Amino acid sequence: MMSQAYKMAMQESLNTIDSLEKECKREMEAWGVIDYSVVEKSPSSLDAWDYCFSIAIGMACATITTSEQLEIYLARIHQAASGSTGDYSKLQVFLGKLLFHQNDAIDKISTQKHFIDRNEDPADVGYHRLLWGHDIFNTRNDNPFKLMITQHHGLSGILQAVRHLLADTCSKQGLPLPGSSYLDYHNEDTGRISNYLIKISKDLSKESVGNMRNANLIFAHMFTVRAQDILGGGAIAGFDALYFKLRNIENDVRKAQFRLISYAVSFFGEAIIGASRQGGIPYINPALAAAMFKNLVQLYYFSLKETRQLGEHTNVLIERNKELEYEVNKTQEKMFPRYSNAEGYLRELSRSQSAVDSLIEAFEEA
Repeated sequence: MMSQAYKMAMQESLNTIDSLEKECKREMEAWGVIDYSVVEKSPSSLDAWDYCFSIAIGMACATITTSEQLEIYLARIHQAASGSTGDYSKLQVFLGKLLFHQNDAIDKISTQKHFIDRNEDPADVGYHRLLWGHDIFNTRNDNPFKLMITQHHGLSGILQAVRHLLADTCSKQGLPLPGSSYLDYHNEDTGRISNYLIKISKDLSKESVGNMRNANLIFAHMFTVRAQDILGGGAIAGFDALYFKLRNIENDVRKAQFRLISYAVSFFGEAIIGASRQGGIPYINPALAAAMFKNLVQLYYFSLKETRQLGEHTNVLIERNKELEYEVNKTQEKMFPRYSNAEGYLRELSRSQSAVDSLIEAFEEA
């Protein structure tokens, strides 16, 4: 009877060990299987609504930055700020007074009533801001802040320079890109100072329409800062922030992806619309380009940050696994000692059988 009870106990133990072995095998095999549904449902993943609204916001803002009606409206603000008379709306009158800059030294005019360039020769009206007084990074005598401080005899000239430059962004031509004065060169054909941005604009116009008719428009939409472009970028920022709030989106990677799509759609959409209007020459929006690059860098930074945090957490799990493995091995060595030959295992089996027999006898006596 003892032998039969021993066999039953041994068989039950073997069955339990076999069951545990199979369960461990299934678990270890599952480690190599990637559950992509978990990745898709991560907090940083965009869903269908994110794609729809990011693209829609980008397209809407591309419409804003290319609206001819808005361009005319902003241009009239500049006209009011320049002292020109006209039939203006209340907002245009208010902004015109706020940005008033008539007779500023930034727009220096010679005795012959011509705008001047940096050599004080007559400048092309279409490019006079590029050739005198509007580059904030210019270290020469026509730096706008230096000119206005001299004209107003003090620091109040700084405020006036800011007002003037902001007003010029509302004009159709816009404000030349900061640092553009360093692209000046001496034009041997005219004997006067010129700028490579002018040359590029005229060359592009010749290639697109066969003459220089579009040169001023190309220059204005590629190499200047315009209020209309800034408004488009600001609208994207506002709409994106509202969307994040309504949907309770807080993940930085997800936000950066959403904004990047919005800015990219608007930037390339504006470029396509511009190409259709300028004989294949696209509109280039520096404000959107800067915002797009910023969010691309942010996406890389936040993704790298999450990857680093995941790596650190993984290392912690690896260390815990090593500790657990060590404890399991210690327990296994105590429960299942190892021997160098078969004789040792036979002795251990005999001792185990004796212990089981003793246990059974104790239960029988009880």
